[in-house]
Amino acid sequence: MKLENAIVVGDFPKFIQAMIDETKSKKFRIGFTKKDGSYRVGKFDTKHRVTWKQSDGTMYKRKGKERTTNPNEYLLAHDLEKNAPRNINYKTIQWIAIGKKLFKINDLPNMNRLRIAHIHKVKFSELKTLLKGTNEKK
Repeated sequence: MKLENAIVVGDFPKFIQAMIDETKSKKFRIGFTKKDGSYRVGKFDTKHRVTWKQSDGTMYKRKGKERTTNPNEYLLAHDLEKNAPRNINYKTIQWIAIGKKLFKINDLPNMNRLRIAHIHKVKFSELKTLLKGTNEKK
């Protein structure tokens, strides 16, 4: 796989949100490592929903509580396959596909104060490989 020049990002959460906002569809795919260490791939959007239909057919309504996670550490996105909101840790994101742009993310530091990411734009044809569940960072 040929990597193009890396994009160095200072504020990773703002960069991801700006990339999502500039697409017309507002939907994206993302690959990340879950809290239990397993690899997860899914389709998401950032649209705020007050009510939504759950996978069992029942309607769910938000309780009106404030967000409990830090927006600088977690991406709050709605899972379009499971019909439920998800908190995705920015430190565990391995790749993101927005529109026809695919980015692999490497070298996210675990420091709270410094948020620098090396993002490599790769060919969109690599998406099939990433969706299969390879958990390796290159």
